Amino acid sequence: MSLLTIILSFLSVYGPLISVLGGIFGGEETLILFSIFAAHNVISIWVVAIFFYIGILISDTIWFFVGKTELFNRIVSGKSASKIYGYWDKLLDKATKGNDFQALLITKFLYGFRLITIMYLSRERLDLKNFILYSIIVDAIWISVITTIGWLTGKGIAAAANISNNLELVLILIGLSLLAFFLIMRFLSILVKRWLIKKQKQ
Repeated sequence: MSLLTIILSFLSVYGPLISVLGGIFGGEETLILFSIFAAHNVISIWVVAIFFYIGILISDTIWFFVGKTELFNRIVSGKSASKIYGYWDKLLDKATKGNDFQALLITKFLYGFRLITIMYLSRERLDLKNFILYSIIVDAIWISVITTIGWLTGKGIAAAANISNNLELVLILIGLSLLAFFLIMRFLSILVKRWLIKKQKQ
């Protein structure tokens, strides 16, 4: 039995647990990969979406509490970190006009900004009740978008596999799909960041 077969079998049997862990410790690429596997009937797309959703809610809540710790307060109060934090404070507040829901939604799709935004809002003004309410909606939108992209990508790969019946080609296409998704998300992150800066200057 090959390593790939063992991994896919493990994912099929322990799909809910792996999906939750993927939501807690992974990100967009993990969700895309699981959705691709779902398109190949390795795991149910609903198992991926629901349990990854639970995992990402847990992850976001953990980072929300991290934002309220004394350690985080000390970090952002440091000389170098305080400048970056202050810049992000002005940029986010100006661009979203103090709309916490909008801030969470926009930065959810930005590489490198989700966690700092959660911790920033936790430290500055957002209480747990509203954070959970916003996160339930924002994470549902995020999960829907990313799983749809991954599932459609997986179906395209499945079609190519049926034509060639070549496992190596399937693995290559999965790798290329993840790379393409990463590059596209980085490009969109740059565009949105420029939009935020533009909004700040207005």
